Amino acid sequence: MPDIEKIIQKMKRQPNGIRFQELAKVLEYNGYKMKPKKRNIS
Repeated sequence: MPDIEKIIQKMKRQPNGIRFQELAKVLEYNGYKMKPKKRNIS
């Protein structure tokens, strides 16, 4: 939990400096699930 709170504080201080992995970690902590992207290979 302290790790998630550090990321949230960083989001508030520096919203443009957030990596996708950090955002995904916070979202997964709050109950969201990441789905793999489907690729159209024709």
